[in-house]
Amino acid sequence: MISMSEKDRILKAAQEKFLRDGFSKASMDMIASELRMSKKTIYKYYSSKDELLHDAVQNLKKEIKKNVGRIMNDELHSIEKIILLSDMFKSMAANRMSSNWINDVRVYKPEIWKEIDDTRTKIINKHIYKVFLQGIDEGYIVDIPPQIILTVFLSSVKTVINPDFILDNSFSLKEAVDYTLGIFINGILTEKGKEVYKKIIKNKRSEENEKDFYSSLGSLFIWLQ
Repeated sequence: MISMSEKDRILKAAQEKFLRDGFSKASMDMIASELRMSKKTIYKYYSSKDELLHDAVQNLKKEIKKNVGRIMNDELHSIEKIILLSDMFKSMAANRMSSNWINDVRVYKPEIWKEIDDTRTKIINKHIYKVFLQGIDEGYIVDIPPQIILTVFLSSVKTVINPDFILDNSFSLKEAVDYTLGIFINGILTEKGKEVYKKIIKNKRSEENEKDFYSSLGSLFIWLQ
């Protein structure tokens, strides 16, 4: 039991280090130093940084699937689910996942990136699609095929909320998210949906935080793109 606890500590520390600073800049020495343990102890469980990265990604996927599943299984309407999913991914993007991590995995570990991409695709197909379908059934989202809603949104996010577009047009990331998501949310909601959305925003967020909701949604789909 002690050995498993020690291994879990190593995995957790490495995962947070990779997400925060990127994979290429993190070394076994740094991880050992943060844990205040010898590098030899880490090597008892992990023979290389690559092996540690593999387990860290598996653990991250498990966390995401568990949290998404919990939200999807709750008796909530579609707009509430969108807000909760968005808040969850905003928290991940703001507090844990850095651009260094994303760029490192894309460039140096394309096989790991493909695994993450496959997971994201499954989440889109299984969960996000269902939320849009639920919203249509509830009368909160316009009655058009959810595949089209999802495809249009992902395309707009990939086009507008990306470094090249932002640099070329002198927008901040927050401005790009606010404008893009504001247009999208107002475009897909029915009048009934807009009333429910406004009520939730009024009850749970101040007017100042309405843009934080758009930023949350942006974080969700930045992660998914």
